[in-house]
Amino acid sequence: MSGCPDVVVLVVAKAPRPGAVKTRLAADLGDVGAARVAAAALLDTLLVAGSVFSHRVLALTGDLADTGVIDTSELRREVANWRVIGQSSGGLGHRLAQAHLDASRLGRTDDDRARRVLQIGMDTPHVSADLLEDSARLLCGSDVDAILGPAEDGGWWVCGTSEPSHAAVLADVPTSRSDTGTLTLAALQTVGARVGLVAALRDLDTLDDAKVISAEHPGLHASAALRSQGVR
Repeated sequence: MSGCPDVVVLVVAKAPRPGAVKTRLAADLGDVGAARVAAAALLDTLLVAGSVFSHRVLALTGDLADTGVIDTSELRREVANWRVIGQSSGGLGHRLAQAHLDASRLGRTDDDRARRVLQIGMDTPHVSADLLEDSARLLCGSDVDAILGPAEDGGWWVCGTSEPSHAAVLADVPTSRSDTGTLTLAALQTVGARVGLVAALRDLDTLDDAKVISAEHPGLHASAALRSQGVR
């Protein structure tokens, strides 16, 4: 990204194996249908993030070559453009914190300053390149140490940190709750981070989410995967 070359984008994701992803969506589409949407959503995410950032890390749990009936050939071609690392053990918060630390050291020696890290997941395939650029630009400014983008369900869709020590607080924040976003903001501020907020987005978690996102963003691979299953 021009103007802020030390930012690395970090995507934290699961391999789209049926039964392991999009479990709330699976209640309506079934495990296989939900996994197809997850694969498409991850592809959308990698494509848009890859169009903005030259430093790219995918922290992956699971194996893209072991997803049962889900075809991940196109996804694997895109992943070839990314640095892939495994996720650590432990709860989601701990895995997020460790992934931030790992990504911040990309291409660095012990004497180099850690990279700024902009982390997203696979639940917002509709995020735009412009919004990612704006988020990175805010993170690179002199007025903030971290950024947070709230999700409409109370969580967050993006978290950016300029220091790994700030990201360490993620390990102790409860995840998948309606107050996760608020708790994350408070945790960052508790360690002295000046936090800038960016626009809220809706996560693709439920059938209602899928219908809204597909209608508003029909060109997504995720939207095509939903339409193929009758979701309009």
